[in-house]
Amino acid sequence: MKYWGNSLLSLLIVMAMSPAHAQQDMPQLGAIESWGCQMNEGKSMSDLMEVVEDWNDWSDENGLDAYTAWVLNPIFKANADFAREAGWFGYAPNFTEMGKGMHTWMTKGQKMNERFNEVWTCGWHSEAATMLVRPPTEGPSSAVASFSDCTLNEGVTPAAMMAATAKWNAYLDEQEVVAAIAYHFPGHGNPTDMTADMKISVWRPSLETYGRDADLYVNGGGRQMDDAIFGEIMSCDSPRMYAATLVRAGQAQ
Repeated sequence: MKYWGNSLLSLLIVMAMSPAHAQQDMPQLGAIESWGCQMNEGKSMSDLMEVVEDWNDWSDENGLDAYTAWVLNPIFKANADFAREAGWFGYAPNFTEMGKGMHTWMTKGQKMNERFNEVWTCGWHSEAATMLVRPPTEGPSSAVASFSDCTLNEGVTPAAMMAATAKWNAYLDEQEVVAAIAYHFPGHGNPTDMTADMKISVWRPSLETYGRDADLYVNGGGRQMDDAIFGEIMSCDSPRMYAATLVRAGQAQ
């Protein structure tokens, strides 16, 4: 497993703090938590959304103003029970805000947690540090989100990775691609046998937008450009795609 103490993330932090990069705007590292869940027998998304509505009221009452969350439902994913599988993807602009929210949930959220447990059963809970490397064109919204596990090639530095990312963003700008992209560096709760350095998520407004981007990648030279920019930088596995329904939009920090 890639622990923060000796991972790519720690090298990125050192790079951001070094004098050579002091004048560059490194993306701020936010915090995410992910829950993997199965809907309980006889329960549906409508049941979950009833609980989410009450949870939003609870969150307002308890000052969770910086927290943003999506419910995830698989669109393309191997070995998945699509009828019952669901997930939770929560974001805070920093770990201080995430920690405040988790403390409030642990100390005041027992009854709300019971409500969620009546609807679904969550088998895993993990966290990651998140770097938004391609911001969305607008604020948080429902989206189509794809996730891949990625590993840097031997000898590749964080500086080289960020330089490649800048080139890729420039190419996407030229092609008028509106996708947002984030790098997620694993922390607590990730699989102990995880060998990837990070996850990459790509967020698009709709499946129609995804189709346009996929055509660009498959038939419009995007794959060749990807290989030219990232071929010597990293390798990624097959992506999983989810419908990401926005259930709470935190205030900008």
